[in-house]
Parts: sequence; structure tokens; C-alpha cells
Amino acid sequence: MTASEPEPGPESTAEQRIQEWARAHREDLSKYLLELVELETPTENPETFDDFFDRLAGDFHEAGLETERVPGEETGGQLEAWTPSQDDTDEIQLMIGHADTVWPRGTVEEDPPEIRDDVLEGPGSLDMKGGLTQAVFALHALDDLSLEPSLPVRVLVSSDEEIGSPESKSRIIELAKQANRVFVLEPASGPEGKIKTARKAVGHFTVTIEGKAAHAGLEPEEGASATEELGTVIHRLHELTDIDSGVTVNVGQVEAGLRSNVVAPNARAEVDVRAPTDEAAEAVSAEIRSLEATTPGTELTIDGGFGRPPMEPTAGNRLLWERVQTLGERLGLSLEGTRSGGASDGNDASQHAPTIDGFGAVGDGAHQTYEYVDLEALVDRVALLAACLHDEPLPTDHN
Repeated sequence: MTASEPEPGPESTAEQRIQEWARAHREDLSKYLLELVELETPTENPETFDDFFDRLAGDFHEAGLETERVPGEETGGQLEAWTPSQDDTDEIQLMIGHADTVWPRGTVEEDPPEIRDDVLEGPGSLDMKGGLTQAVFALHALDDLSLEPSLPVRVLVSSDEEIGSPESKSRIIELAKQANRVFVLEPASGPEGKIKTARKAVGHFTVTIEGKAAHAGLEPEEGASATEELGTVIHRLHELTDIDSGVTVNVGQVEAGLRSNVVAPNARAEVDVRAPTDEAAEAVSAEIRSLEATTPGTELTIDGGFGRPPMEPTAGNRLLWERVQTLGERLGLSLEGTRSGGASDGNDASQHAPTIDGFGAVGDGAHQTYEYVDLEALVDRVALLAACLHDEPLPTDHN
């Protein structure tokens, strides 16, 4: 971190000093984020994470942390960083991020990232290399200013979040059980930069229908149409959506039949389900599993379930959010919270520790070609994260 630290005034608070440091390092932030975006890390290319994790590890080392690369079996694995002399039984504060992006290899060459008009536009910039930039610079701010984090810091950066964290989830849960609080560095919600204080549970169901083939012209009465039953099932599934309660059911992918002149002997539908609470998830799950075939001669099978629990506004989560808002006010930031319909590692972490999500970069266009990060807001979010890491631990009786 190359910028010189501004001279603090005699009455400067820790938050003011952090904010001055972040503002003085604005150009470094922009350059660093650009370099991370240029290092492509598609989820499906595990080999691309070697250089990226080496870069991050070096930057965490410079901020005074120890690191370890955990290899993956089918993914790029994880990088962990932690405060030296940290014991496995110590209470920690946990930062969670992911390095993988949805963009295929070669996207950066086809669509190079660029900085213009106070934004950095580029594939993976918002989701979520902006959040990783925040983590690195927040730790450097505290180190440069000789401000100790109030609790030992642990950072976990995965390479498989975009596919549901199959290899990193167990470690995330293990660390969350040890945490006083968890900061998930996913992008903030929308250009307004709203913090994600709740997330919906996410489920995936597969509906399989078996019918009986027959010639559609000669003897259709001998068949049992799986396609006909599929149409009925789709209608019944979509009727379960209740926008007011926050429950949504979407049949997003279907396949059926052999050809147009054959009564379809089979059909299949992939179903996405979102619910705001455990109770709502259990209720809609029961409704889905209770479906029975109504077309004579067909049989219906339903597999799947909810893979991510909801991140609900628990007492601990509300307390952490109040802390974040207070620190934001001290930094001159007016922060708003919102519920997200999407899921992240925060859904799992929040089952075990107070968690705040969407604590990463502000911008828009995640997973879209115009993806960008607001660089002025990035400065503010670095200061906010550093101030939160420095702030006193949450009381343990918040539940």
C-alpha cells in the first residue's frame, strides 16, 4: 500500500483515521481491483486459482496474517488467512469471500476491464473481487494505523461459491461456530449499496413423470402422456408462489417426450424454490412433495429439497446490523438494509453466528456484461469494514 498516511488531528477518532487512510489510498484501491479482475478465475477452471491465491496470500502476509492454501478435490480449493498465534479455540471474527466468477476463461481478453467515470467495469469486479479488495485494504489500514482488531481475524476465500460451495461449506460452518460475528463480502444490493440483512432459503426440486408411449395418430388411447401431466404439474407448482409472503416457485427447465407423433412416455422439470423462513420452506416443501399425478396411467416422482437455509433477522443478526449502522453514522454513511432473494455462504454461516451479508462492493450488473464497481463507494466500504473489525466484540448473550 503505497500512499502516505495523512497526519491525524489531535482529536481524531479511530474511525476518522481509518477513513482518512482509505481516502488517501483510493488510487491504490482502483489499481489493485483492476489487477484482481485481470486474473481470471472461472469456477470450472481450478488451475486458474494458483496465481490468484498466491497474490492474495502475499497481500495478507503484508498485513500481518498467516495463510494456508487448502487444495480442492474438484475445485480450486480455499485460501485461509488468520491472525498469528490464533488458537483453534479462540473466538474469532470471520470474513468470508469467494474468488470464483461465472465468466469463462478468455472473457477478460474479449472484454478488458477499464476504469472510467469513477467506476471500474469488468467481469467479476462486483461479484466479488471488489469484496476481496475491501478485505485486503481494511486489514492493511488497521496494520498501518497500529489499530488492533478487537478479535482475532479469520478470512476464508473459496473457489466454489458460484456452484453452491460443495467443498468449502463444511469449513465455513466450522469457522462460523467459532465466530463472534461474520462479515460476508458479497456485493451490496443495487447501486444504492444496501446491506443484506436477510436472505431466503433456496431449494431445488426435480419432478420426474413416467407415462406410456403410443402412436399419436393410430392409437393415442393406448398411451399415457407424461407431457400432459407435466403441464398440470407446472400449473400447480406456480400456484404455490405467494409474492406477499416471499415464497416463489419457478419451473425453470423442462424436457419431455420423444417426438411429435408419439405420446410422451416421460417428462422432467427442474424447479427453483425460495422461502424467507424455515417455517415457510418446510410448508412449501410439504406442498410440493404432496403432489400426485392426475393424468391416468402416469406416475410422478419428486426429488430434492432445500440446500441453503434462510438467513433470518435473528437477535444476533439484528444486533450486528445495529453496530454496523452506528459505525456507518460515525463515518458519515447512511446505511440501509434489505432482504435478498439470492443465497450465499451467509445463509449457512448465519445458522451459527451473527452474520451481515452484502458487505462487499457497491455497484451493479453482477453476472451481467456491464458489471461494475463504484470506486468512491469502495473507499467508504473499506473504511466501514476496517472500523467493524476494530469495534468491540458483540456480547455473547444476544440470543
